[in-house]
Amino acid sequence: MSDTHQEPRKKIVLDLDWFPEAPPGPHTVTFLPGGQRATVEHGCSVFEAGKSIGVYIATECGGKGTCGRCRVLVNGEARPPTYVEKAFIPRDELARNMRLSCRLRVESDITVTVVRTAKGRPTS
Repeated sequence: MSDTHQEPRKKIVLDLDWFPEAPPGPHTVTFLPGGQRATVEHGCSVFEAGKSIGVYIATECGGKGTCGRCRVLVNGEARPPTYVEKAFIPRDELARNMRLSCRLRVESDITVTVVRTAKGRPTS
């Protein structure tokens, strides 16, 4: 006599809440005073966003966070400054939302003003 008895099949239940949500984005960075706009992925630096559309932001280190020159003024609410920004930017300027473009990550649509000198070139 052969054994034709089979084990019952088991159901597999997927919990789709386990999968992480897709990252938000893309976001728009608006650069003043020119009004140029860059569309970038979530987490991109403001420096890289500007570079991608030809917006000049002064820097000596190429956006590595070691020179403190790539300052922008955030128009609107700004996230708390990083320890690198605190090392390079005076407290009163931090309070006015001055940030380093290489350390400022795009987490939503944002507008920044690139600080310019009398000659028209950005400076710290």
